[in-house]
Amino acid sequence: MRWPRYSSLIAAPLVACACAGEPPVAEPDPAAVPAAERYGGTAVVAGMGEIQTMNAFFSRDYMTDQFQAYVLFMTLLRNDDELRSEPYLARSWTVSPDSNEVVFELRDDVFWHDGTPTTAYDVAFTFDRVKDPAVPYPNRSSFDAWESAEVLGPHTIRFTLRPHADLLHGWTALPIMPRHILAGTAPEDLATHPFGTSEPVGNGPFRFVEHLPGDRWIFEANPDFPAELGGRPYLDRLVYRVVPNETTLFAELRSGGVDMYVRVAPVFVDRIEADPDLRLVAYPFPNYSFIAWNSMRPFFESAGVRRALTMAIDRSEIVEVVRHGLATPAAGPVGAWHWAYDSAWQPLGHSPDSAAAILESAGWRDTDGDGVRERDGVRFSFDISTNESRERGSIAELVQRYLAQVGVEARPRIREHQTVIADVTSPERRYDAFLLSWTQGLVLDERDQWACDRIGKPLQFTSYCNPELDAVMDSIPRATDRSAQEGLIRRYNTMLAADQPFTFLYVEKRADALRRRLRGASPDFRGELADVRSWWLFQP
Repeated sequence: MRWPRYSSLIAAPLVACACAGEPPVAEPDPAAVPAAERYGGTAVVAGMGEIQTMNAFFSRDYMTDQFQAYVLFMTLLRNDDELRSEPYLARSWTVSPDSNEVVFELRDDVFWHDGTPTTAYDVAFTFDRVKDPAVPYPNRSSFDAWESAEVLGPHTIRFTLRPHADLLHGWTALPIMPRHILAGTAPEDLATHPFGTSEPVGNGPFRFVEHLPGDRWIFEANPDFPAELGGRPYLDRLVYRVVPNETTLFAELRSGGVDMYVRVAPVFVDRIEADPDLRLVAYPFPNYSFIAWNSMRPFFESAGVRRALTMAIDRSEIVEVVRHGLATPAAGPVGAWHWAYDSAWQPLGHSPDSAAAILESAGWRDTDGDGVRERDGVRFSFDISTNESRERGSIAELVQRYLAQVGVEARPRIREHQTVIADVTSPERRYDAFLLSWTQGLVLDERDQWACDRIGKPLQFTSYCNPELDAVMDSIPRATDRSAQEGLIRRYNTMLAADQPFTFLYVEKRADALRRRLRGASPDFRGELADVRSWWLFQP
């Protein structure tokens, strides 16, 4: 970083003076650095997984979503730190008295990075593609109640919709895509457009520079970002590095090659807290880890058997041994971070004896004495796939041990992250069981994951179907009264906890590690990059 002219503190020694009678000299106070002197430098964020694409129509990954929404593009609205919708690309909006129309007034000073103005036609194009069944937008359900769009002027757009709770939420998560670049591509061909991985053009605070597949993405400050929104970011450049080995990633953090290590492996927490050059930020997070059971396999067809598998797994021990206490055993998909959470919910208890009895009654018996149950000539033996995470590898090994105690053979299969994603989202569902995590939004509309009519779609991993649950999920987004929605969300959680299409392992507290030179970064519920426009590097 270039360090500008900064008064007498910079000229002073930065270590305590050993001279007799002289007091130690304090390190300069970062808060005293004027805003005008914070510009410059490159910050490096690193994680284990590759960013999938800059095409928002196809994103199914948490870090990918962040780089789209906070770095390269703009969403129509954004969430403040209390999760209230506030203007972003839209200057303002008006909701009709009966809540069946919304009119957005857009900013007129936002340009795509190739110089083309961002207009209401881009918003209409994005909406039309999100609604198009030929485009597998993973969060389409957020817009199920939004029916049509009408451009009233270059910076004015009107939507008609069915009244529903949290009606604006979808617009805080959907980056607007450039119509002038993508409109000429057929919806079914958008996934392979070079825009996604090699030629993205955004309109956000950072511009795309380069993508080296499997290694890094490089962005630079957008000097034309609107002054009312903070103007150009302090950083000159922002780099995302892919470091698939956790030990290597931690070493890079300590050596200074990385400024932010996202989703720290809990095994490193104590060493991070003891290092004066690092700081740990931990916060409640809407993410749960789970084991998905492929109900197309004979082992996992029965809800009773799936409950038995969950009861055989000691989730409290996993939280303490693997997560170092940075989690809570899950009682279903809704965690304590959500306003509808009920503290009376209790996870299924750890009970190997009860689990064994359920398996026995379901016809799974060890008739040949080899320690593995079988039924109709089929051994209860399967693979658990997961990615190259030390944490998940450790969990898979513990699960293998727990299930062996009840006569079930589970074989951990550690694979590259994108390979796991490809297998579990394929129409053929090329897996027996897999162990990953799921990040939720404030609006619990997850029909893509559980609904019967989504079977065969990318996010309906397990092919689980419960028509009664479908009716509840259909009602949640239509409830306009929060108390009615609360009751529906509680039914949703209770039904999934009973059927266990997933074993809901734990709801995590997320921890990120930052070098102390990285200032202005305060990861929270919204993600690591929500305040990236304000990051700067302090180098006394």
